[in-house]
Amino acid sequence: MPQTPALFFKLTFLLLITSIGAKADLLDSVKEKTKQLNDLKDVYRAFNIKNIIADQQEFIELSVDEAKAYNSRLLRDYIKTCDSLKHVHFFDNSLSAQVGSYLASTIQNYRVGIQYGIGSAAFKKDAKRCSSESNKYMSYLIKSYPMNHFVDLTEKEYWGTVNKDNYIKSAEYTSYKSLKKTNVKAGIALLTTIANHTANFQEHSIYEIEIADQYVKHSDILDDDAQNIAINKYKAILDKGKYSIYLFESWVKWRCVLQQTNGLSKSSDIPNDLYNELREKTALIILNTIAADPKNKMAINQFLDIATHDIVRRFGEYPYGNQNTVEYHEIFDEKK
Repeated sequence: MPQTPALFFKLTFLLLITSIGAKADLLDSVKEKTKQLNDLKDVYRAFNIKNIIADQQEFIELSVDEAKAYNSRLLRDYIKTCDSLKHVHFFDNSLSAQVGSYLASTIQNYRVGIQYGIGSAAFKKDAKRCSSESNKYMSYLIKSYPMNHFVDLTEKEYWGTVNKDNYIKSAEYTSYKSLKKTNVKAGIALLTTIANHTANFQEHSIYEIEIADQYVKHSDILDDDAQNIAINKYKAILDKGKYSIYLFESWVKWRCVLQQTNGLSKSSDIPNDLYNELREKTALIILNTIAADPKNKMAINQFLDIATHDIVRRFGEYPYGNQNTVEYHEIFDEKK
């Protein structure tokens, strides 16, 4: 089967990033060496490796009908990436050993694919073995690094703290909520004015997220470029480099809406590398906050949220396209 333009573009890009698979991550810029920070870095890196391999495996599944030479080249470059990931530093020796076994298992599977082809019975059989090893790896991470390993945060305490009403101080916000029900454009204009006059970053981020949400939910009656306006607003919050308990929310919504514009199908461009680049930058903001305030429960919780959140998957329970559609509707299909 001829190589499709989408697959060719993806492979070309993957070749460009293969050599930097094990580059020092941004978390290294946090120089404090407490056990808490070391464990958090370990968790982030362990899940990041899982995400890289999951993205590889999904693209392998997408490429099953491509020429054997194409897929062999793809797998060889994936092996190079896995080899580079062996050099990622972990503070915990037991975790480092688990990562090594996980990578070795994955490389073995890719070598079977090179030898027999990814459509072969041999590769499919070995992929089941590899999947079992992957499940063991994830079970180890979940068992070794549960939430209470880092912080004692009850569900009631979490929802009580994350409630945005705690931080909204503008007397005009009530007027905005009433106005948006009858005239969403005027409501957005009012909230934009409120946001522009709000110095507190956490409160400001609440308003900016709300504005972006309205552009997503009412894109049919707002600006033709409403989706991109929302994307830029979510990202602008993250680009400030300031801490808010709503950074994870901003990142998830940015990724979710951006992927909707990138495509809904299983074969659409899904730039998880781009999404993970901003994930890492955001994680650094949160980790710096924890370094300065080790007992900040919400920051610790938010770091774990962003560290462990899954990549955008091509395949899954939703059969009609990629899995971003599910997350998109879970987030935005609510009262406007």
